[in-house]
Amino acid sequence: MRGLLYLCLLCLLLPALAQEGRVLKVVSAERLELREEGEEEVYVLVGNPVRLEREGERIEARRVVYNRTRRKLYLMEGVRYQDREGRRIEAEELQLDLEDESFDALEVRIEAKGLLLTGPLCQRAAGAILLQKGYATPCAGCGQEVPDYAFRAEEVVLYPGDRVVARKVTLLFQEKPLLELPVLLLFLSERRPRLEVGQDEGRVYFKAALPYAGELGLGFTLLHYYQGRGYGFGFDHFGVGEAKERYFFLHTPPDTFQYRGEYGLKRPEFALGVLLERDDTREKLSRFRLEALLPGTPKPTDWRYALRLEGFLDHDPATPPPRTLKRLPELEAQGPPLQEGPFRLQAGLLLGYYEAETNPLNRSARALGPYAGAGRALFSHSESLTLTPWQGGRFSAENAFRGYYYTTANPDGELERQVDWTSRASFRQALGGFSLEAGYLRSVQEGESPFRFDALPQRRTHQATLGLGFQERPLALALKGGRDLEKGAYLPLEAEARLQDRGYSLALYHKRGLLGEGPLETRLEGSLTPYPFSLRASLRFDHVRALFDPLLLQGALALAGGSLNLTHRHGLNGEGALTTAFSLNLREGQEAYALQAQRDWTKNTLALQGQALWGPESLALQLALDPARANYTLTFRSGLAPGPLWEAALLGKIQEGFRDTNLRLSASTFTPEVGFRLQANLHLPEVEDGAVYLKDLTFSGGAELWDPMPPEGEAPGLPGLAFSGGLSYARAPSRPEGYTLFLRNFGPTFTFLGRENTKLHLSALLTQDLPGTPLKPKFIVTLDRCCWAFRFTVDAAKGSVSLAFLYGGEAAGVLLSEEGIRLGGTTP
Repeated sequence: MRGLLYLCLLCLLLPALAQEGRVLKVVSAERLELREEGEEEVYVLVGNPVRLEREGERIEARRVVYNRTRRKLYLMEGVRYQDREGRRIEAEELQLDLEDESFDALEVRIEAKGLLLTGPLCQRAAGAILLQKGYATPCAGCGQEVPDYAFRAEEVVLYPGDRVVARKVTLLFQEKPLLELPVLLLFLSERRPRLEVGQDEGRVYFKAALPYAGELGLGFTLLHYYQGRGYGFGFDHFGVGEAKERYFFLHTPPDTFQYRGEYGLKRPEFALGVLLERDDTREKLSRFRLEALLPGTPKPTDWRYALRLEGFLDHDPATPPPRTLKRLPELEAQGPPLQEGPFRLQAGLLLGYYEAETNPLNRSARALGPYAGAGRALFSHSESLTLTPWQGGRFSAENAFRGYYYTTANPDGELERQVDWTSRASFRQALGGFSLEAGYLRSVQEGESPFRFDALPQRRTHQATLGLGFQERPLALALKGGRDLEKGAYLPLEAEARLQDRGYSLALYHKRGLLGEGPLETRLEGSLTPYPFSLRASLRFDHVRALFDPLLLQGALALAGGSLNLTHRHGLNGEGALTTAFSLNLREGQEAYALQAQRDWTKNTLALQGQALWGPESLALQLALDPARANYTLTFRSGLAPGPLWEAALLGKIQEGFRDTNLRLSASTFTPEVGFRLQANLHLPEVEDGAVYLKDLTFSGGAELWDPMPPEGEAPGLPGLAFSGGLSYARAPSRPEGYTLFLRNFGPTFTFLGRENTKLHLSALLTQDLPGTPLKPKFIVTLDRCCWAFRFTVDAAKGSVSLAFLYGGEAAGVLLSEEGIRLGGTTP
């Protein structure tokens, strides 16, 4: 009976709750009431609880009232609402407007990316959630009896994405007032240090990123101090308006600059994108790019305009600038297609000044040097016409022109230009099975460009053709000839006869010169396809060289769950057999088998490849045989991602005994506890070296060997152990040690558990070549309180010491990666 009620609810409510293609689905309810309140239609659902879904949103409440006239949902008693961004909202009452996605709620609890917010009154408008007299803490899920830190504010705004802005803020430490601020900014997805102090090469440094928020946006003020070098300053600003805005600037003493400005606005009527960036740690260049489009989203009937500016400013005259293309600027106008009956026209104009690499094939451009600037105008237009004057007749014509005009001059003093111009026309008349077709083609590419990037190859084609055809199934005949108007000579005559029907095909092609050359080329192709067989053959004779191309014979057999194919190439000029290839493929369920073989008769070689698949396991063999040696590779694979994947490959060659014999082993897995790649190459006995030894080994990734145990009573807990990083080993008999070893952020991490989810991580990492050099490890000590952490780093290789503060949920959780242990979003 309840299932019938649910079906009735769905039938009644789905049309009522549809909103611009988005449907609110009733998952469960116990009772439905239909009411008329004045002129308003109201639905009342009661359940324990009522569950609703709407395209990524989930709603629960014991009582739901839907006003169809106003398109509003009233949720009461135990309200739980999860929006499309994954934010979970609990309230006593919530009113949701389906028109503009806004809502009002009372006694609210919000969970958003590790941050807990509570308050008596909450509203959502334009995607942003406003909480009045709110309380917030990222420590709610850390198991702390009293949160380490939190804040109260008169107003908290949670923006779509990851930004939280609070005004009239009181910071709380252990629930006690600590500091009052006019405004506070949080990025919920950020896990990077905000305060850092350290010592580098014997000198102290201090770095701070202080958040701010205002009407124009929000971001960080960057303050740096370096002992003996001076002060650094900058900002990292994010816009909050309609446009995408990000502005970053950082000056590091004595004269290192880093900045990046990015602005992007796209509307249907207009679009603008601007980028300016510089990073002196890589190159002392300011690169800029601008593109303005009108309209921003063009329609086929719109005129389109574009302005582009691209280039760089060189701040280091001591180094040569890059030879990249500059647009200083470029203007484009593109007209819409003009359609008038069968006639179509489109044109465009591109004007600009460019600096780029010069064309080495142009003598006047070489005189300008390897890099030069010049103005250019590119004019293009295309026309097409299609007519059907009478039954069976069709006329078509196309013309496409691109003209490049430059401000540079050739040695004769004429301005340089390039032209790419193609015109073609054809007329075809069909009468029954007969057809007559006349064609005309003129294509020219000529002129010279001063630039390398737009230089066109020289080409000139001018010809007229005439073709006759007859087609009456299964027979088809075609005859085509013409005249080269550029050279004033007749084109070769081409004739083709084809007999084709279901199950067979036979084609004969012949090409003959009309200027005394005689026959030029003859081709014969045939096929026979009686199911399940398929047979094909092709042969070509080159009359000019008096030689046959290899005869190609192909045969195939369709099998149940597979196929068998055989191909043979045979030389008819006295060469005899050339190559023979064989392939067999079979599949049944999770099992599959494949075999390929190729015999090269001229080189007297044989290549075999075989593979067998049994679900997650596979066995593959590769074998290459010639009169002198046999090369082999036998590979076994097992496993499915993301679990363990194992591979073992035995390879080498047989040449008066076993040689170059190796066993390659590899293993990989990527799970939350273990993620690594391991490859090893083991040398096996051979004729010249009968020893067994490890030739090389590489490892990257990490694993938790065992988890830490928390303390019980007064007894201390046991630490957990993890390791990660990269390791490369290679046998080197020429070195005194006999090997080389390179470590990349490789080492162990010990983790101690304290009360209230407190963790202490102790890491020792190495990045250096071994042996023969003194150890220079990097030690990292991290105290992690889940919602905040301190990190202390000593790097012997760089001679630096630093202390950093991190904040946010799970601020210093150990993450395994191929680059080594990564703590709280920091880069080791």
